[in-house]
Amino acid sequence: MWDIPPTGPIIAPGALHPFHAATRAGAAHVVPIDDLYHLVYWGTDPDGQHHILHATSAPDAPNDWTPTKDPLLSAQPENPYNSRGPSFPFLLPVSADYWLLYYCGWGDPRPDGKLPNTTGVALSSDSGQTWRYHDGQLPRDHPCDREGTGSVWVLYEDGRFRLYYTAIGHYFPRPDGAQTGHGDTIPQIGIAYAESDDGLHWAKPRADWIVKPRGFAVEPYEYICSKPCIVKDGATYTMWVNTFGTAYRVHRLHSLDGLHWQWTARLGPDGELGTGPQSAFDDQQRCYPTIVHHQDHYRCWYTGNGFGTTGIGYATQPATS
Repeated sequence: MWDIPPTGPIIAPGALHPFHAATRAGAAHVVPIDDLYHLVYWGTDPDGQHHILHATSAPDAPNDWTPTKDPLLSAQPENPYNSRGPSFPFLLPVSADYWLLYYCGWGDPRPDGKLPNTTGVALSSDSGQTWRYHDGQLPRDHPCDREGTGSVWVLYEDGRFRLYYTAIGHYFPRPDGAQTGHGDTIPQIGIAYAESDDGLHWAKPRADWIVKPRGFAVEPYEYICSKPCIVKDGATYTMWVNTFGTAYRVHRLHSLDGLHWQWTARLGPDGELGTGPQSAFDDQQRCYPTIVHHQDHYRCWYTGNGFGTTGIGYATQPATS
């Protein structure tokens, strides 16, 4: 079981970056690099523009965050795929100097009301001090991702990049008897997979999702499975995902090869993280975990209500759980 102290958010909107995260602090990714934790997160300013923001802490004081002054990435007004700015960051140090920063772009609103999301990447050649956008987005060339792509997790193993990404396949009428959080027309979203030699150009060996929503096989009806978080311990891969029926909940899978995944025993409809006590910042939703294996336990940073409008929480768990 996760230990979640009732202390409120460890990062509230505006706490680290008063303007650029004034209305949202969420979807964090935490990466140990050398002797520091590097945290990147999704911030939204008062004008509704999205930014990728950054802070560091020491592992022995994991929530004593020191923010950098300016956003790492902000909107590209001239780019229809990222005109409202980036979100859902994933930071990958490939070498001491060369780092990649993957993101989900919010583009121009679509006339049909569907999600205007695609996946892109930025590059740094100076250990994250400065960033430049890479041209182009992850292709949407399979039925499982034809309507959009979003957040990612990337494993860099033996010189190969392994991309696990949120893929929007299609929209469909709400099935009879299903309660949903998206009205009568809902998206079907799963986890898809791609591989690359450079982290920029991708081949997709699978035409379908490698992890799918489970529909009526669980309660409530599940039609979204998104934003993976993966930890490899020895020969075993563990993936935490965010499933959606009427709100996001966190569930876990395991794999021995990173391709074939099995759901673990389900801990009820509220998943592993559950929800916070009444009136807490996370009393409706805990989602989007980023998990670090530290010594004999896992450290987890998660997003509270409103997809970050109430901030980021913290949890720990023995690594054997």
